[in-house]
Amino acid sequence: MFLNSRRIFLKTALFGGAVLVMYGATVFGAVSLMQTMALVQEDLFPHAKSLGIKTEAYLTLILNHSRVTPKEKDFLRNGVQWLNEEAVAMHKKMYSSLSENERQAVLKSIAKYKWGEEWIDKMLTFIMEATFSDEIYGICKNSAGTKWIQFEAGYPRPKEAYL
Repeated sequence: MFLNSRRIFLKTALFGGAVLVMYGATVFGAVSLMQTMALVQEDLFPHAKSLGIKTEAYLTLILNHSRVTPKEKDFLRNGVQWLNEEAVAMHKKMYSSLSENERQAVLKSIAKYKWGEEWIDKMLTFIMEATFSDEIYGICKNSAGTKWIQFEAGYPRPKEAYL
């Protein structure tokens, strides 16, 4: 029998695991989850960067916050995987390796699916929350988002961060 000893079994299992890990690293591990999400946010709202809004930092807060349900966090993470699957199906490359026009085409394509429309909606919601967040969170310095739309925030301002 092929697996007649523990030593052979362990070697085979270790080799098989290494193959799976290496395969995953070359195909899906080249760009992190947060890098892909940040690129999507930049594609959805490029003006955030010029305003100095740290949308990626806000997403990190969301993904680490105890009041955001595991189901919501999983949906955000799975959305990146589904986005990359669509990019590979359309262009044979991961989303982050595509040109700006190709990335826009992928976003338009996933928007046709219910999950894609909901995922893009969530991403846009987080972009807007980051853009108009209070300075206390360190995401939007000098109230850049509210100044951009010429809005005067109400008082009292938060004394401590909620997230």
